[in-house]
Amino acid sequence: GGAQAAALQQLLGPLLSQAFGGQSSPTLRTILAGKPSTIVSPSTTIQDTGNMMAEARKAALVVEHGHLVGIFGFKDMMTRAIAKELPLDFTAVSNVMTPNPESVSPDTSVLEALQIMHDNKFLTLPVCE
Repeated sequence: GGAQAAALQQLLGPLLSQAFGGQSSPTLRTILAGKPSTIVSPSTTIQDTGNMMAEARKAALVVEHGHLVGIFGFKDMMTRAIAKELPLDFTAVSNVMTPNPESVSPDTSVLEALQIMHDNKFLTLPVCE
């Protein structure tokens, strides 16, 4: 809770301040500026999604009609597709994605995002306007 967040701020604040020019708690917008998301539609194959993820080195956001409907990460790829020997070039990412993921606004601070990821054991946290 609060004590843990304060300890995190005390520990990481000076590092973040040094890394981001004096801002002890920069927003996600600050650090993600100019870094495009990996966005796919629900019908995109696992093969195509995986290729995009490998190139971008990040999880894919599954977006339909402008709304985030799922996320597909490297862990999903391994446990839901590879381990089950699904045909990667014929299976839609919507069949193996994590549906309706929690997301945060770009105005969320880095520390808040880290706290949310830690508390919920998330490997990936989508950032959406």
